[in-house]
Amino acid sequence: MSLFVLASLFVLVGSGAARADVPSAYPSDPAEQAQLEEDWRKQDGIGTPREAVTYQEAVEVLWRRIEGLTRYLEDRGSLPEELRTRYRALRSEGDRLSGGAAEESARRDLWLAAHRLRRDLMFSAAEVPRGPIVFIKQVPSMFSHELTQYQGSTARPGGGVFVLDRPGVSLACRPLFDAGLPQGSYQFLDVSHEGDRVLFAYCEVPSIPANRDECLDRAYHLYEWRRADGSVRRLTDGPFDDFAGRYLPDGRIVFISTRRGGYHRCGRGPCPVHVLTLAEADGSRPRPISFHETHEWDPAVLHDGRIIYTRWDYVDRHAVFYQMLWTARPDGTGVAAFYGNNTWNPVGVWEARPVPGSHRVMATAAAHHAMTAGSIILIDPQRGNDGLGPVERLTPDALFPESEVPLANSSREEAWWAGVVDRARIEVPAEARRWPGHCYRSPWPFSEAFFLAAYSFDRLIGEPDPNPPAMFGVYLCDRFGNKELLHRDPAISSLWAMPLRPRERPVNLAVLDGDAAHSGRGDGGAAAASPLPGEGAVRSVSLSGADRASAAESGGSPAESRPGLRQGFGTLILQNVYVSWKPLPDVPIRRLRVVQVLPKATPHANDPRVGLANASPGKQVLGTVPVEADGSAYFTVPAGIPIAFQALDEHGRAVQTMRSLTYLQPGETLGCVGCHEPRHVAPAMSRPPLALRREPSALTPGPEGSKPFSFPRLVQPVLDRKCAACHSDEKAEGGLNLVARPEGAFTVAYVQLAARVPFSAWTGAHPSANAEPATPPDHFGSRACRWFDDIIAGRHFGVQLTSEEVESLAAWMDANALFYGTFDRELQARQLRGEIIPDPGLE
Repeated sequence: MSLFVLASLFVLVGSGAARADVPSAYPSDPAEQAQLEEDWRKQDGIGTPREAVTYQEAVEVLWRRIEGLTRYLEDRGSLPEELRTRYRALRSEGDRLSGGAAEESARRDLWLAAHRLRRDLMFSAAEVPRGPIVFIKQVPSMFSHELTQYQGSTARPGGGVFVLDRPGVSLACRPLFDAGLPQGSYQFLDVSHEGDRVLFAYCEVPSIPANRDECLDRAYHLYEWRRADGSVRRLTDGPFDDFAGRYLPDGRIVFISTRRGGYHRCGRGPCPVHVLTLAEADGSRPRPISFHETHEWDPAVLHDGRIIYTRWDYVDRHAVFYQMLWTARPDGTGVAAFYGNNTWNPVGVWEARPVPGSHRVMATAAAHHAMTAGSIILIDPQRGNDGLGPVERLTPDALFPESEVPLANSSREEAWWAGVVDRARIEVPAEARRWPGHCYRSPWPFSEAFFLAAYSFDRLIGEPDPNPPAMFGVYLCDRFGNKELLHRDPAISSLWAMPLRPRERPVNLAVLDGDAAHSGRGDGGAAAASPLPGEGAVRSVSLSGADRASAAESGGSPAESRPGLRQGFGTLILQNVYVSWKPLPDVPIRRLRVVQVLPKATPHANDPRVGLANASPGKQVLGTVPVEADGSAYFTVPAGIPIAFQALDEHGRAVQTMRSLTYLQPGETLGCVGCHEPRHVAPAMSRPPLALRREPSALTPGPEGSKPFSFPRLVQPVLDRKCAACHSDEKAEGGLNLVARPEGAFTVAYVQLAARVPFSAWTGAHPSANAEPATPPDHFGSRACRWFDDIIAGRHFGVQLTSEEVESLAAWMDANALFYGTFDRELQARQLRGEIIPDPGLE
């Protein structure tokens, strides 16, 4: 191609003229053209401080990415002939220039023409809409962390809801509305399925907080804009942070709120717990539908109607990992792990979205000690539930923060580093060397190949510092490494972009009749909805169908009543406890112990402690239920509280402990196959479980002192009866003193005995005693204590324990060897004296 022809292409594209069937995606405004060219330079490394390249080198990279894009379009028969012609002509010109000496201006012209072609190619894709895009402008929080990023108390002022009317053609935007809201902060948005309403969160912020404690009265609330009259109305109120609202198929709203109560456990607060919450379409009747004991984020509705969201799951586990994806039905039933609950790298996954026309989800692999940002990924649940096998990196130029590349803050270049991978073996992409810590966030998928995302050349900063106000712009991205700027404000970040148009409505799942789970009445409802295919290890099931009929035909007498519909109860079915992801030892499982996991009721870590375990949740034993010979169990539990299960041997010792939790809504029936069984393998069941031939078991209460949990009442009486003769102030055999005398926050006996119990002790380092993704049986608790084996077998100087005493000691060790059953200091003082206290107020 001659330089004259190449110049003609520039004139054609630069003027905004193009064939009618291939509208140009290049802005006509000279200032916007200059902004776009500067963005291309920064992306490619033209004149950058690090990893700078020549125009020739930049074009070679461009060709590889454009080739992937054109091949994709060709394979789908959607590559416009005009763009095919331009591509071939430019490649020919590129070959000519690379074959000999050429003026730098000619190489620059080729580079510009290739970029303009790429932009038109991306916008020519059938799945990329050309209509308006709505997005949020926001100054990121003054404290960069997964929790504080969404608190009104740490919000910085500035921003709003804006619209790109002609994305690609113009970088200019306009406010969606002029509602006269005071200066504040905005975050998240969702467009209704009809395309006529926009949901967002807003917090009035008159000033930048001096610190995290100065403005605790500030909170985000949900607002809604209506196209019909241009009005903006407030939907939620109160002293709670309400954000991340999403429209459900039935018109109601699911969002994240601090209304559940409680605080995070592993750092300085206050960081109030925020979980899945439901409200009517007008914002009325807001009520938590999750009873998880710590934080959740980013709900979205999958094609099949389930809600996918991020849950922080660190019950007796390392606090930095395991912010991963879960699902639930819109009424809060059927809670199940979706991806990553036993995965170290990435540290966490947020902002999951269903991909149109696909079973995959798109999400952001991000950090723990920073606001949500990192690398955009695709997750294929059909390829597994953990590790990198199900993950495709859509933006491999950005490494996973904190797990593959350290986080910086204002004082340290490597402030936060999880240490889960060998950094020497990580190939750092050129873009990551050019822009260390650069990052993506808030993806909106058009397909598996194209998506909107916010992108930052600036490095992601970790706690306790803020990130730059204007770090993010909105881009159209593809899976071939291309990204095109849609809007960047030099004064403030642009985030959470999505099309402002009608969209397909997902499946509207049935809910418990009478909405018992939502109202908290627990006074009615029919059978739980039928399970969804592939819903995971814990599934909602119905007892009114084939399983019950089959049980009756087999000679059983399935219960005619529905105990789960009694006030405040749910029903659980375990098919076979021996079907276990980590194979159980060859010992019979006699019972299941049901342990309630208590939320942290005070704002700061270990203030006060409930035991030696660092940042531990509280616990108490609700009771036990029998396991049948075939490994099945069928029982009722209180609804609306977080619970975990332990598989017990004949002595009441935990063979395996659930280091997670679940909960049931009133009237819900949950079923699981076994002890963390492979979730994508259909259960083999030749005949109905034995447990279904009878009424569901009620919980048999645990030993005295296990509810509320109290070492002085559960363990000390056994020590006084059977151990004091040899382990006291006067005679401390083996250096072990088991007297009840207070020592600091606990007692002498507790401190010395707990040190001899293998409990889950998060040390903050990695690897540490509780950082392993999957726990082998007998790893923690009473069965991991060899000295306890000796006592039970009568090999400890003639000490003989009754079965009740064995169970008391085992229940204490298996509950992570805690001391107290409350976070209330006054009640702890009573427990230290051996007194009985009331049940915890926050459950």
